[in-house]
Amino acid sequence: MPTETLNEIARILHTTPQSLMGWYDSSEDIATIYNRLNTDRQTKVYNYAQHELEEQNKVIDINENKGIYLQSKVAAGAGVLDLDPTYGETISYDGEIPNHYDLAFLVSGNSMTPTFEDGEIIFVEKYPNPINGAIMVVQIDENAYIKKVYLEKNNLRLVSLNQDYDDILADGNNNIRIVGKVVF
Repeated sequence: MPTETLNEIARILHTTPQSLMGWYDSSEDIATIYNRLNTDRQTKVYNYAQHELEEQNKVIDINENKGIYLQSKVAAGAGVLDLDPTYGETISYDGEIPNHYDLAFLVSGNSMTPTFEDGEIIFVEKYPNPINGAIMVVQIDENAYIKKVYLEKNNLRLVSLNQDYDDILADGNNNIRIVGKVVF
């Protein structure tokens, strides 16, 4: 069938030549669905699509540049200051990168060996509340740590995986900030 005929039939049937040929045209399908939604639902779809695009672009940028943006250092040992630097740095990185993370940190120290080594990159998903038994990035007063977190009656206990380190106890007298959960 000539292309002009196919285009004319598609126009008359209010569809696309691709649809008539059995080819999936996702851009038209999503637009058609979107246009049939009420305004509130269109806003939800738009916001979700925008979020997905940002995530996709972050992964593409990282993969194309073979680098990641490092927020700061986080201590696996004695606390390291500057959890919220005014600037971070982009470093070259050849390792595996998780699909979903919010922050990347450089581990400083060996209190979390053998799971996390000194100089290793960790990926963190922001989460403002402690998760009992999870490995998290926590700021206590002016020090930031990567530790296993345990909730106790009046304390937050930070535990190193390396048995050579003592637990860190924080209570209501400390300024405690949970940064997030280590995802990789």
